Amino acid sequence: MGEVDKVVIVVFDGLRPDMIAGRMPTLAAFLGDNLWFGNARSVFPSLTRVCSASVSTGAWPGRHGIVNNEFHLNGDLGGPVVDTAGLDHLVALAERTGAIVTADSLGQRLAAAGRSMMAIHCGSAGSGLLVNHAVRDVGQRTFSIHGAEATLTPEIVAEVLATCGPLPAQDVPKLDVVAYTGRVATEVALAQDQADVTLVWLPEPDTSFHFCGIHSEGANQAMAAADAAFAEILGAVADGAHGSHTAVIAMSDHGQIATSALIDLTGLLRADGFRAGEAPGGDTDILITGGNMGELRPIAPDRGLIADLGHWLMQQGEIGMVFADPEMVAGALPLSAVHQTHVRSAPISYVMRSDGTPGPGGIPGIGVYTGGVPLGGGMHGGLNRYEMNITLGVGTPAGRRGEIDDAPASLIDIAPTVLSLFGMDGDTDGRVLPLFEPDAETARTTTLRAASGGFEQQLVRASIAGRDYLIEGGRV
Repeated sequence: MGEVDKVVIVVFDGLRPDMIAGRMPTLAAFLGDNLWFGNARSVFPSLTRVCSASVSTGAWPGRHGIVNNEFHLNGDLGGPVVDTAGLDHLVALAERTGAIVTADSLGQRLAAAGRSMMAIHCGSAGSGLLVNHAVRDVGQRTFSIHGAEATLTPEIVAEVLATCGPLPAQDVPKLDVVAYTGRVATEVALAQDQADVTLVWLPEPDTSFHFCGIHSEGANQAMAAADAAFAEILGAVADGAHGSHTAVIAMSDHGQIATSALIDLTGLLRADGFRAGEAPGGDTDILITGGNMGELRPIAPDRGLIADLGHWLMQQGEIGMVFADPEMVAGALPLSAVHQTHVRSAPISYVMRSDGTPGPGGIPGIGVYTGGVPLGGGMHGGLNRYEMNITLGVGTPAGRRGEIDDAPASLIDIAPTVLSLFGMDGDTDGRVLPLFEPDAETARTTTLRAASGGFEQQLVRASIAGRDYLIEGGRV
């Protein structure tokens, strides 16, 4: 095993690995020269804040407790929805429940061993918190592109401004943000801070996929900008004092698919007598969240209502998957199958219908959704293979090079793998990735199926080294 002094993690939010070739030459070369996990996958739901917590903790949502981008809180369903994009919502979550995240983070584990971590985060303030939720308590630092009020360690923002100048505009595509992020990474994090672990979270191509379209020129510009920033980071690593002893991880948190139709699921529920709404109050007795997946929570415990809701979902042609207690909802897959077993998890989760049909620009993957982005824009959260397949490549001193490893891997493997590079163990759901030699065993793939009436669904999972991974799922 090669000696590692530093680890640099670069996250390309929303990047599909099948869209790298021809658009991102630096990243393509890095993946080709190093170890590329071609079968790497996201978590469920494949949403950024859920993913952020899984990267940080090495845990599934059923353990870390960030169960959705937005979720209503069991035990306080009359209270406000938790919007994990907002720093204030997450601070309030700690006040309401005693914790934001219910698993230890990579930052906490590093700090316990006397090691440091710095995050440069250019997504939402909430995502920035979730990559190291105890950052202030353990004396580490997280920079947010949204300024001092958007991070628990605001002092780093003043240092960045002094070196890199004013914060950039947030125009979409976020070309200026990406370029600024590259400067912060190279001129502050790698040149000055030199933490043991540096995490750089780029907001593209996710934002442009959402608002310009996966196939758009704006998305292509965003990918080119992200690739240029990555080239700058690689250059800074190579030229730095620890270049030959630095491991680099290039990854994404999820993919995206194009949206083909906007469905008013709340309106359909109400038309059939279910009093669903996005917030408590009035005549609402069922709380709903949406996107291309969501959850349903009766405000008052009611097994019969849960059964009726599950049955109703399965009768809708726009619904792709339903997760609930199969003893209550015939035809549902268990929530445990997707690691949604937290006290915060909803009794019913649904996924809107999607498939691999080519969308705009001939890019495969298309599905219906309930809102959140313009029609035709990209979306994620579900279990479509193009949402779940993530980019994951690792360049490690003395590690495997020029290989594509098709063994299953996931976001939950990042934290334990980083810890292992420093000779540390961690109590995580993930495993240490085989960076130096291939796995001795072969992965086993299983398919879970459930049906009721004309509704049939399946979930493909893979297992290796005692860990289960989510591959893809959908309606049959």
